[in-house]
Amino acid sequence: MKKYILIVSMLIIGLSRMTGQVDAGFTNVPVVNGKVVFEQFILANQEISANQRYAVLQKWVKDKYTGSPLVSGIRFDDKNQSVTVSAKTELAGVAEKTVMNYRFDLSVANAGCVLVVRDITYQSTPKQGTSSLPKTITAEQIITDQAVSASGEEGQTRSSTRKATLSFLNGLYKDVSGLFK
Repeated sequence: MKKYILIVSMLIIGLSRMTGQVDAGFTNVPVVNGKVVFEQFILANQEISANQRYAVLQKWVKDKYTGSPLVSGIRFDDKNQSVTVSAKTELAGVAEKTVMNYRFDLSVANAGCVLVVRDITYQSTPKQGTSSLPKTITAEQIITDQAVSASGEEGQTRSSTRKATLSFLNGLYKDVSGLFK
């Protein structure tokens, strides 16, 4: 009897973890060929065709990003059914005003959509009384596991920047994944 209870308990725990992993979003900072690249496959409702998914993506991007002063470019590739957006956002939860520049691609696939976020850089505003331009720092220099391991105030700043970045990207992931349910 104890064996059956143990087996059932293990199955329940295993299934609950599998459910959490299906809709995980971004929890760490992956480095691919020396670059920070976030990639996530979003499973779509199979009753929606690939052409319909691409139409939904186009509409969502146009509604959300067209006309925004924070967007520097939008490119639609009808042949490959993909969209690329270059934009920036002010990160919440970071001590200094920090603007994150990023580029993301959305590509329609057979069973869903692929979200790739890349080319991430950060700019913080210069301190008052200085006339210098904002300094641009790459994601590789500030949010990777190695970069966050710095000690002291610098490590805390990097850690809060990483946390704010993941929070923003998970919001983007949630928005896109909600399009196909």
